[in-house]
Formats: sequence, C-alpha cells, structure tokens
Amino acid sequence: MAIRISVFVLILFFQIACLQSHPIELDASKTLSGVALDFSSSEAIAASIAATPQATEAKTDTWNCSFATNCVEVYKLNFTQTDTLSIAVSSITGGSVLRLAFYSGTALNGTNLLNGSTNERTCPSPPTAGNQDVGDSTSVAIPSTGVYTLTVGRDWGASLSGSGTFSLNLSTTLASMTGFTKISTDAATQATGMSCP
Repeated sequence: MAIRISVFVLILFFQIACLQSHPIELDASKTLSGVALDFSSSEAIAASIAATPQATEAKTDTWNCSFATNCVEVYKLNFTQTDTLSIAVSSITGGSVLRLAFYSGTALNGTNLLNGSTNERTCPSPPTAGNQDVGDSTSVAIPSTGVYTLTVGRDWGASLSGSGTFSLNLSTTLASMTGFTKISTDAATQATGMSCP
C-alpha cells in the first residue's frame, strides 16, 4: 500500500510540475551572432544539394537553333578531385547531328578535352545523313579540380531543321561533380569546326 501511495504522489507531483512549466518558444529574431538560418528557403536546400559531389547527372534538353547557326547548349560543372567523366548523349530527334566539346574553365573556344583540338567532336567527320539522330558516348580524364564547361551542339548543315531534342547523361568514377547547371541556351558555337575524334 505504501508503494502505491508513493507512486501516486510521484505522478501527482509530475503533473503539477508539467502544468506550471513554460512552453518552449522559438523566437526567430534571436539568432547566434553571425548565424542566420532560413529553413523555408528552397534555394538554400537546392544549393546544398548542388554542393554535394555527385556520381551522376542527367538532363533532357532541346535545340532551337537560329537559321544557319551551329548552336550549343552550354553546361557548367565543378570537380572536387581528379576523376574520369563519362558523357553519353542519346535519344536525339529532329534529324539532328551531334557536336560535343568539353573545356577546362569557362571559355568556349579553347582546347576541347575530348579531342585535343579547337574542334567539336563529331564522328564521323564530315558528317553525313547517316549521322542524323545518332548518339555518342565518350570518356575524358579530369586532370584537376575546378570549373569545366560542356557543350552539346547541333550541326546546322548536316541536320534536317533547326530544332531537336536529346538526353544527356554524365557519370564519374569517384562522385566528384558539383554544381551541374545549364548556363546558355542555343548559343552559336565558338569552336573552329568539327573532327573525329
């Protein structure tokens, strides 16, 4: 009987203590010095995901080239370590002939790391009607950390019209890609020509 009374008194004491306690309140105006958090911002979440190294990236995209223009879709990505990047472009439509380039840095007229020249990769080169809607895949060594630029281009002269679609798939050996972002749409190529490889 004494145990039951002790337990009852303990429960009663706990209930009284809970009723007299103050509820926890969060005051958004009070932050730690130099720290500001906004958990409602989808931009912050997206930036966090973009900063996390990835092993794969994929995108379906379109070309709508201006008349008589070899145009490119331009993508920026960063590498956090040396690695090997595999690039695959597939599901091409519109009678499009593919042109690829991958540059260290942001300049679009430097050395294409896919073929060691200032030309875009198109195989075979010069292209024929047999190249229309044909995908391509290749790999390239990432020699150092930093920013790289990928262009997925469409040849005007060998393609049927000014528009088409494609699927782009990137993969790395060591999950070192960050910040994969499209930075330009249907820009005129700055490459000097095309070659295979």
